[in-house]
Amino acid sequence: MSNSVIIFGCGFVGMELARRCMELGWSVSALTRNPQKVAEAKDLGLHTVQGNLHESGWWDELPGNFDHVVNCVGAASPSIDGYRDSYLKGMHSVLGWIKQNGSRVNNLVFTSSSSVYPQTDGSLVNEKSDTSGVSERGQILVNAEQACLHASAELAKRRSVIRFSGLYGPGRHLLVDKIRRGDPMSGCPQRILNLIHRDDAATALLAILEAEDLVDGGIFNACDGQHATRGEIANWVADRVGVQAPEFIGASEDHGPNRRVENSKIKKVFGWVPQFSDFQTGYEDFLASE
Repeated sequence: MSNSVIIFGCGFVGMELARRCMELGWSVSALTRNPQKVAEAKDLGLHTVQGNLHESGWWDELPGNFDHVVNCVGAASPSIDGYRDSYLKGMHSVLGWIKQNGSRVNNLVFTSSSSVYPQTDGSLVNEKSDTSGVSERGQILVNAEQACLHASAELAKRRSVIRFSGLYGPGRHLLVDKIRRGDPMSGCPQRILNLIHRDDAATALLAILEAEDLVDGGIFNACDGQHATRGEIANWVADRVGVQAPEFIGASEDHGPNRRVENSKIKKVFGWVPQFSDFQTGYEDFLASE
């Protein structure tokens, strides 16, 4: 059965999702603010519009009914205003556009981040864990999540939020570049990192889109579940690329997030299993292709 999907934010994850949907024979449209991504998306055969999600100028350029709506836009800038425009105002703009079209979509999905978890004690967090005390940027994400989840059932049959952790993959390997240069690492080597490969992020989204109607939406964590430390990852990468392990500086001043993100819910509900279940296989995948 043919499906149609509109992807808001055709960047690192959105473009890979678009490729996979095209391979399935789906009709794919996209909105992106990046001119280079517009060209790349059109080369893939996507109906593509350039615009800012939080504005409404694109509404009439993307008419029609879609089975699935995926909002995976990234922040226009790291500022508070950039977060608010892209995530919260952007989510409200999507909802206004769906309402204007007058038809109910099967899936409305918002991609969020495990940065909404403020825990610093190494504890295991799941979708029910407390997010109070999160940073101002994290709270904007939480508010955007709620806008998606509380959208009217008349707009979307299933509303889902997927919280990605530490996205990496082809073209996104700043850690590797830093280690190759011999630059010191800032912060504590024992702090836990939760990661997900770009390809697994795309398949996690597809698992939601392809699920049966009897499956409920909600919040889902998507990560590899390995819970490696920064030191473990840095030492492995250094050994793999043949350089000295990096020095860590400022460990005592590192008060960054330190938690283990659980991914069992998305596995159980949607049957999703990451192809890259640890950082070693994920990094090896693109290091071997260099």
